[in-house]
Amino acid sequence: MSGQDQASGLRKWANLQRQQQEPQGQVDEEGRVDALSTEQPSAPEPAPESLEPEPKPEPNPEPALKKRLMVVGLPSIANSQVDRVRGRLEQWSALGRHWAGKPENWDIHVVMADDPALHDYARRYSRWALWVNSHADSFVDTFRTLRQLRESGGPQRLLALHEPNLPRAGLLNNLQAAAQAYLDIELLILAR
Repeated sequence: MSGQDQASGLRKWANLQRQQQEPQGQVDEEGRVDALSTEQPSAPEPAPESLEPEPKPEPNPEPALKKRLMVVGLPSIANSQVDRVRGRLEQWSALGRHWAGKPENWDIHVVMADDPALHDYARRYSRWALWVNSHADSFVDTFRTLRQLRESGGPQRLLALHEPNLPRAGLLNNLQAAAQAYLDIELLILAR
């Protein structure tokens, strides 16, 4: 910091101190009191060691509440399956889907379709997804999972999660139509 800048900063600080102590008199930038003031200016207080304002402690941002997402249709409840779901949410987020938010803000739970607590989960949690694989038997396997959900009192509205290159025409549209017509389950499919 140059000497001139430091001197200017000290003058401003001293002026501020004087203004706070002498509300009737006007102090200019050079530290002189206006002639209309009835009081004599007091001696300036010693300058602080540093002109840099003390940094204010940053408020601790509250952690974002995680949104719980219950996912069925995955082969196991392993962490690698959760990573698949989180990866898909990340892809949707990158495509500008604001609802997907940040993948780390989701609390993802993989549930098996034959879980005895499925009915209780369906009553407690509102966000559900169905993982749809793209292998040859996907329709049969996924429809079986949907049927188990229906018979167990599971959710009646699910988001279809799938690999990014799986076309809507064919498997996804057929699953959506069959789920609605035969099981009264709404399967939400997002267009890319």
